[in-house]
Amino acid sequence: CEGMGTTIVIAICLEEFVTIAHVGDSRCYILNENGFKQITNDHSLVNELVRSGQISEDDAEQHPRKNVLLKAMGTETNVSEDILTVEWEAGDRLLLCSDGLSNKLNDEDLAAFIREAKDLGDIGSEMIELANERGGEDNISLILVQHDSSLKAGENE
Repeated sequence: CEGMGTTIVIAICLEEFVTIAHVGDSRCYILNENGFKQITNDHSLVNELVRSGQISEDDAEQHPRKNVLLKAMGTETNVSEDILTVEWEAGDRLLLCSDGLSNKLNDEDLAAFIREAKDLGDIGSEMIELANERGGEDNISLILVQHDSSLKAGENE
């Protein structure tokens, strides 16, 4: 197992802000009044190739080195995470997930699930079921969080 590592994405949710930290290609998405979008950037070779204009996003989906990470937990003594803070409001939703989910469900699939007016547990189960139906070769982990407007100062989300 020498040289192997793992990825992580975490969120600290407060009433007005969410702070997200991540290493690797586990992702965080947000659904809010502006729509659904990925708010983390993968620490992967393919993402760097897309960012630098060497390949298109369509090419990235099928790239043979899609699994090559530039940052991962456990591969080096010190790894620096990316940290960002975003505002969020009542009704906004977050999806934190491993690449086992995001490699099997595209952004349109994820958005359709996240927009559903269902219990978050049911949505998560359905997403995992579809990812497994589409191959499910990798671990599939996800967390769904919805901002609850009934929270008061000092309460946890």
